[in-house]
Amino acid sequence: MKGRLVVFSLSLIAAVWGFALVAPVQAQSTGVLQGQIVNGTAGGPEIGAGVTVVLHVFQGESEVSTLEAATNAEGAFRFDGLDTDPSLEYWPEAVYLEVPYTADEPLQFDDAGTDLSATVTVYETTTDDADIRVDSVHMIAESFDQVLRVSEIHLFGNLGDRTYVGPESDTGQATTIFLPLPDSAVGVSFGESVPADRFVEVEGGLRDTEPVPPGRETSLAFFSYHLMVTGEAVPFERSFAYPLDILNVLAARPGLTLRSAQMESRGVELFQGREYELYSVVALPADTAVSMELVPLATEEGMPASSGEATQPLTGGSTSGNQGLLRGVGFGLAALAVVAAVAYPFTVRRSPSTRKRSRGIGGNPRDRQLLTELAELEESYEAGDIDQASYERRRSQIYRALKAL
Repeated sequence: MKGRLVVFSLSLIAAVWGFALVAPVQAQSTGVLQGQIVNGTAGGPEIGAGVTVVLHVFQGESEVSTLEAATNAEGAFRFDGLDTDPSLEYWPEAVYLEVPYTADEPLQFDDAGTDLSATVTVYETTTDDADIRVDSVHMIAESFDQVLRVSEIHLFGNLGDRTYVGPESDTGQATTIFLPLPDSAVGVSFGESVPADRFVEVEGGLRDTEPVPPGRETSLAFFSYHLMVTGEAVPFERSFAYPLDILNVLAARPGLTLRSAQMESRGVELFQGREYELYSVVALPADTAVSMELVPLATEEGMPASSGEATQPLTGGSTSGNQGLLRGVGFGLAALAVVAAVAYPFTVRRSPSTRKRSRGIGGNPRDRQLLTELAELEESYEAGDIDQASYERRRSQIYRALKAL
């Protein structure tokens, strides 16, 4: 997980901020999009007539229109008279058994083409989580004197051929993935893009409400919480309800280090003058506890205040007198860097309706261009290909452009 991946992860910091600017759409209504709905579950029924397909039309991160069509007896659909402007993205979406599905990638006309084709794969559903896996978990730990902030991103996959929709709870609401939380966690928060009702607080952690389609990295969750510093070290454990491929922990320096007999040190990574110690552990069975100690280190200047904005609090329980501090170090920008990086490839495969709720995270082409430039700039500077003055000047220009979006 070193090298380009970590640098790129830590470079995608501003993508969570918002929308792309929308240029006027010019009418060139000669395009045709034809598609097929197929059932990806072995032995599942063939898709026939009457399935509604909604075509979401995006320009940048804004949806500019929607169209509807219905499948014929063979499960095929067609949209005529489409604008062929290459800047437009077309996302055909079908809802099957109350779960939305879309094409793997957005569709765009090129300068000469007037025909597009798409396949939308749908699945039968299951309430059994036997095929759920955690593809990766990425954590960033930061010190703010008497409190530590830990931010986490979880990427889940489904090894089966049915979408996991979860059982209904006592309240009649279906919940899916279980996310255990440390016993000592307080002040749990989410980013602005997370719907307020997505997660349900339960004993020992959180329950997600979004279904998990088959495939790798088909569901994502990210959140932050706080650990109170009451001694020289802050011991805590993390365990996960499903088998985990890899856990990465980044401890921000100066101000913090990590000790764990189960995790392997991967060295130090540098991002914008800030160092992070990287630790990893792989192939964890479900419910395996990973023990670690986060050790705050005294510095002459102390830790910088968070530049991020506070986010939606989910749980209380924080130590009396620390509520203001917890709000102030909510979900900071440094912590969102890994979130944005890992979320980027995931967002381009998401349902358009989910995409509208979860703004940004590298979702529009202008964001992706700027973030790629930023990652390449970091690599060039690290390799010594450009001087510090040029690096800082170009980096400042990129950040101004990202903030403008």
